[in-house]
Amino acid sequence: MFIIVSGCSGVGKNTVIRELLKRNPKLQMYKTCTTRGRRDTELVSSDYIHLTREEFENKIKNNELFEHEEIHGNLYGTLNSSVELMKDKKNIIIKDIGVEGQKSFVSKLPKDVQVISIFLDAPKDELINRLIGRGEPNIEKRIQRYEYENSFKENFDYVINNVDLLSTVEQIEKIIETHLK
Repeated sequence: MFIIVSGCSGVGKNTVIRELLKRNPKLQMYKTCTTRGRRDTELVSSDYIHLTREEFENKIKNNELFEHEEIHGNLYGTLNSSVELMKDKKNIIIKDIGVEGQKSFVSKLPKDVQVISIFLDAPKDELINRLIGRGEPNIEKRIQRYEYENSFKENFDYVINNVDLLSTVEQIEKIIETHLK
């Protein structure tokens, strides 16, 4: 099973995923590649493989990426090897994926991979406060995409209003339980 968590910048995708991972040892996260610099709040062993733009572009040229997209001037992508994890029925993989990447990513996955896609939502002013709280230097650039990213909600299986972390996590846990039955 593969669980996609997506939504606007600052909505709390990684915070929600980290909490789910703490609460459920069966969940696994795979690392995606990015050219984005490491945030101060990220550990050295973060959920990303940080690459230079040249390294990332070489992976594209060498067909090492299952999918990739550009968001806020940075490249993000999934290694082909990560998709192999999703094929194993024993694994429950979770990852945040950009709103544009969700649809193309799902369409490329083998048909035997069960996918659950979740769009996290929150009021715009809440997102701004979260971005300020994490020291985001490009708040205006990220907020400019708010309406655009929200227009992708209809592509997702579930939309959850993420204003309370515990409530959001519990809703996602119920969704996972339902799909495991």
